[in-house]
Amino acid sequence: MPKNRIVVLFFLLFVYASRLPAAPQNNAEAPSLIENSLRAMGGEAALRSIETVSFKGIGHRYMLEQSERPEGPWLLDYFQIHETRDLRRARLRQVIESRGCNSTECWKSAQWSRSSTLIVSDHAAASVREGTVSAGRASAVQLAEESLALAPERVLLLARDAPDLRAEPDIFFHGFTHHIVAFTWEKKPVRIFLSSYTALPSAVEITRSRPYEFFWSPWGDVTTRVCFAFWMLEPGGIHYPREWSYESNGQPDWTFMVNELAFNPAVKEEDFAISEEVKKSFFARKRTVEDLSLGLSGSPAQEIAPGVVIVSGLWNVEEIRQSDGIIILEGPISSGYSKRVIDDARKRFPGLPIKAVISTSDAWPHIGGLREYAAVDIPIYALDLNRPILERLLSAPHRVEPDDLAAEVRPPRLIYVSHRTKLGEGVNALEIIPLRTVTGERQLFVYLPSSKILYTSDLFQRDSSGNFFLPQTVSEALDVVKREHLEVNLDIGMHLVPTPWTEVERVVALVPGMPPSPATAGPSAK
Repeated sequence: MPKNRIVVLFFLLFVYASRLPAAPQNNAEAPSLIENSLRAMGGEAALRSIETVSFKGIGHRYMLEQSERPEGPWLLDYFQIHETRDLRRARLRQVIESRGCNSTECWKSAQWSRSSTLIVSDHAAASVREGTVSAGRASAVQLAEESLALAPERVLLLARDAPDLRAEPDIFFHGFTHHIVAFTWEKKPVRIFLSSYTALPSAVEITRSRPYEFFWSPWGDVTTRVCFAFWMLEPGGIHYPREWSYESNGQPDWTFMVNELAFNPAVKEEDFAISEEVKKSFFARKRTVEDLSLGLSGSPAQEIAPGVVIVSGLWNVEEIRQSDGIIILEGPISSGYSKRVIDDARKRFPGLPIKAVISTSDAWPHIGGLREYAAVDIPIYALDLNRPILERLLSAPHRVEPDDLAAEVRPPRLIYVSHRTKLGEGVNALEIIPLRTVTGERQLFVYLPSSKILYTSDLFQRDSSGNFFLPQTVSEALDVVKREHLEVNLDIGMHLVPTPWTEVERVVALVPGMPPSPATAGPSAK
């Protein structure tokens, strides 16, 4: 072999070897790593003496699930929080006010929302708003119990007592070496990142599914890492982090700062009390996102034109019959929900295959059911700009709770739409139209010329008084109708009941800030 090839080979072997993870440490070292970290935080006895914790803090959450772009920058929701933790009985009380694009009308008001209270106790949750107590969300219980177990004051003790505590290879994190200890809690893998300089825990990581959350359930195995910073010496000699920053699946999720902190404050039993009636209601309504029934109770499917059916729900779905098959409009919520939609469409239009599903948005609840269509080999039509998030969703690991696509992996049939595209022939032939607008950058319209029905995705929504909100999105929808020379009789949407276009024109004419336009001209605009 020529000498220069030998040199290259040795160089490649060196590079390869340098990228291999460090050799795992002897598991006998894991307890000593935990002991060092406990001492750095103030000692095991001091941490075990903490029975209750109370803190006040401020923070913000990134709206990863429904911002203008999946890769950011993201819309923000701010919050201020007062939390009391009863560590002995795994109970939590949280009073929170928020202000931002998920909780208030952030585009026209700087007001904070009215405070709400969450109580988690005995594996149940209660919500208190304006004096009214009702059953809370099941997702709140999962998050609260994980937060209590993996908090700085408890996670080292949890690891110390874990029968499967072990050391993993060191990693380079935050610019320097960290020791990794791992264990299993409630059948979920947990890792603690221990600073090689201070022995303090720099981060805690857990991987699990989130079956009760609309936003996170479709992503399967969600890895959440909370990083601890701004350590302070507290009374009793305990070192405690005042800044907590959460990442989920590698993306920034939320961050908050602890401004006031107290260990072992006196707590009142009534602060954690949940009545038997509320508990009964909680467990009666507790269900996963996958278990959500089709449609809305009391809102049967509606045929708005021959062969065009709306299945109303939290996120509407349309079933469209063409001569050679069925087009399903939107694949929201979950794989389980999509199964029910597919079954409903086949029963409604027997003998016809499902030709395709059209996904018109990148918001997580809108795409949450697309994995099922990929699993049964149904083509998925989507906007070209949404390729990254859809590929990420369709390749997301589902090892904890496998869905059909995880059970039988197959390449999805994705057709990306970059220009106005016709789909089907004859009655109910439709056209898929990219918006290419500011807030509708990642959305599609679907137009049925034969019935003059326009599906406006998520751009048109009405508030509780019946008015369309956000003049920006309204103006964009009208501009697209004008740009594409669409003649519209009926408007439908992801969260919009069938609305005559004349009604749209009439209401839009009353929207503050809307300029006169041909779309709203005439008697209805007066």
